[in-house]
Amino acid sequence: MHLVPLTELDDDHFESALAVQQRAELAADPGAPPITGPELRTWAVHDRTEGNRHDRFAVIDGARARAVVHLELEMDDANRHRANVEVFGAVWDIDAATIGLVGALDIAEAEGRRVITGWGPNTVEEDRFWTGVGATLSFRERMSALDLTAVDADRMDAWIADGARRAPDVTLVRWVDRCPDEHLAPWIESQLAMNDMPHEGLDINAWEVDEGDVRDDEATARDLGLRVMSVLAVDAEGRAAGHTRVFVIPARPSASYQWDTAVVDRHRGRGIGKWLKADMWRWLRAEEPAVTRLTTGNAQSNDAMLAINVAMGYEPVVEYGAWQAPIEDMLGSLSGP
Repeated sequence: MHLVPLTELDDDHFESALAVQQRAELAADPGAPPITGPELRTWAVHDRTEGNRHDRFAVIDGARARAVVHLELEMDDANRHRANVEVFGAVWDIDAATIGLVGALDIAEAEGRRVITGWGPNTVEEDRFWTGVGATLSFRERMSALDLTAVDADRMDAWIADGARRAPDVTLVRWVDRCPDEHLAPWIESQLAMNDMPHEGLDINAWEVDEGDVRDDEATARDLGLRVMSVLAVDAEGRAAGHTRVFVIPARPSASYQWDTAVVDRHRGRGIGKWLKADMWRWLRAEEPAVTRLTTGNAQSNDAMLAINVAMGYEPVVEYGAWQAPIEDMLGSLSGP
């Protein structure tokens, strides 16, 4: 068995790798259509998203792929010690998954990373894989899905009215794909509010965002074929009050994502989070009727945002785990006594 970048696979091996990833995605969330071949090829070629570098590999054994590995190297200065890895196939093919993991660890170590975080469904089998290579469960994320057609419209209207009443100094603005120049400063300010979300035991430092990061992310989303819908709450001073953002996947709209929502600290407790979510729901139903299902993730300890999502109608799909360890220790564990 050997590790091969997805971009270097012939068609037959690529289809085999695609089947592995699709199988893993369907096992985690049977209600969402898995990634398509054209999408996976595009993701493999465009290796930068949200400012981070992504490498995707398949573990090849003769004519077939036995595991797929996604390595993410965080590129902001505060977190260049970190790498994230997801191994599709870890549950049913430990040998291939281990080979893929070692390859990812070698790359991460060569890039100067010190800490690795492994992500996957928090099942008994996945936990056994990661704890078996020396990692510790450090974060739990609840993945939830919302049927947009079943949301209580009267409740959304009430949330919008309540937010406007409690925050009369705040205005909501919308755009698709590219943030207008006049809203760039408050957009960045609201993005930085995401640093306040719970990270539980993960070794993550606060990240910075600047204009270059925003424009790079927008260009990458276009390259990936995503339609990004954003709602920003701006106060009377022109500063951020909060934001929400949805990634629409035109190739399979029911796999679209509620990506992030934040309210800046000085505006919390005014109903702005609910207002933003309700306004996005109203916009999606009007402009993107093919999007009938949204998936989102929240730290299990993020009680405030979970409460909003539950009240909106999100239902739990799967809990993801993040298992963390120093790369040196994990490689030592894998090399044996």
